[in-house]
Amino acid sequence: MAVKSAKVRAHSASAALCTVTNDRDQIIEAVFSPKAAGFTPLEIQGAALAACIAASVRIAARAMDLGQLGDIDVEVEAIKAEDEPSRLGRFEVVVHFSDELDGDVQDRLIEAAEDICTISNTLRAGDTLVVGRRAS
Repeated sequence: MAVKSAKVRAHSASAALCTVTNDRDQIIEAVFSPKAAGFTPLEIQGAALAACIAASVRIAARAMDLGQLGDIDVEVEAIKAEDEPSRLGRFEVVVHFSDELDGDVQDRLIEAAEDICTISNTLRAGDTLVVGRRAS
């Protein structure tokens, strides 16, 4: 059964750190300085895109009957927009295959992965964001 939603909770006890947990009690420590140990929220968003593209490349390879792929490395640079409001304005994604694959095959895998990946589809769609507060 496909996942229909993802729920996480963030708890901030200080200005420097936020602990994020999911329903499986996994933890990510979000930090608010690039000098601190941990991932910043911008890095977490880039990590979500990188992981989704890597998984989607493997899904595309299975669909194309390419067999089991070797290592796949995905690098994402999340670049802030220069104008207001504060946001990420561009994601530059580079995929590297350890397998000796024809350039055309690599391009088809990357294109298919971008179409499969829920995160890249969300970024392109500009989905609705609803922010509110919990009633007391």
